[in-house]
Amino acid sequence: IIVVFIGIHVCSVDNIDEFNIMVSAVPSRHRLHGHLLRCVVSLAAIAFTVDAVQYDTIDKYDCFRSLEGMTKSMFDLAESYPDLSSVVDIGDSYLKSKNDNNDDYPLPQNGYDIYAMVITASDSPHPSSAKGKTLIISGVHPREHAPPELTMRFAESLLTGYEVDADITWILQHTEVHIIFNVNPDSRYITETYPKTFWRKNQNPDRNCDADEIGVDLNRNYDFMWGELKGANTSGDECDNTYHGRNPFSEPETNTVADYAKQLFPAEQRRDDPEGSMDVAFGDDVMGIFVDVHAPGGYIIYPWTHDDSKTEDDDALQATARKMNYYNGYKLWAGGQPDFQYATTGDSYAYMYAALGGYL
Repeated sequence: IIVVFIGIHVCSVDNIDEFNIMVSAVPSRHRLHGHLLRCVVSLAAIAFTVDAVQYDTIDKYDCFRSLEGMTKSMFDLAESYPDLSSVVDIGDSYLKSKNDNNDDYPLPQNGYDIYAMVITASDSPHPSSAKGKTLIISGVHPREHAPPELTMRFAESLLTGYEVDADITWILQHTEVHIIFNVNPDSRYITETYPKTFWRKNQNPDRNCDADEIGVDLNRNYDFMWGELKGANTSGDECDNTYHGRNPFSEPETNTVADYAKQLFPAEQRRDDPEGSMDVAFGDDVMGIFVDVHAPGGYIIYPWTHDDSKTEDDDALQATARKMNYYNGYKLWAGGQPDFQYATTGDSYAYMYAALGGYL
């Protein structure tokens, strides 16, 4: 898994510095060809080329589309490029699943749908079953304004580049690119509308916390090494920003992402006991790419993340990460690397690798 953390310091297309990229799950049966690698690792460079002014933007951040603007952009693209894209409703946010709202920071409706956009060439001679699958997510931590805009502009670049750019054309002929722009739409609306909340978690009011402290950190709620670390970066205190939830996959948003990934990545490469299989390599016969985009940063993150140690597939993971580093200069945040920053558990990228068999 590779996580891409992108750090945008100024809201300007000309002043985009760096993101954090977390990548997990790379196809080996369909080797990560240079075309696709260049496309993934140059997300920032390719993506910031499309004007977002025609859509609703975040107040004081007029180069970042709002939740409303992102949703409209997504459906407009699907309408404009029907042979290349479609939109799928894959699940519900916490508030929609409960038909509820936040009384302190009210939303205009009781929660939101979670959508995935599917981008691939329908005129390809290759059926879906023969195409590599890439899943990109963003908006997990809604106070990180930049990642959904980045992934949307990446989608726009793919769609406008088909039959114009040779790499993009090859990618869409051989690959399905699935993008979830806003994993956490409830809190995305709140952090846009009530910016002083600086919201990181979802809207689960599970315990008796202050109004600004409710929720679960979705990137600590996946079922791999869940709750194994207690401290500043993974917390059992429901009022902390890194609260991992009552149980793994306690939140509808993380269930939605995991269930969708299971539809994309082959069932035969999954592991029923990923924690008990950490010393067994997956080898070459796996497929699937997973990318989780965060900001700010400048790191490429891949397993292990719960411990400063290497996976049994480190040669493949590290080789891909270093190829990405060649294009963007991001540091490698992974077990066994000098820039390993700190340990986390219950995160999306380690789960996607350890449980679903994706690797770079």
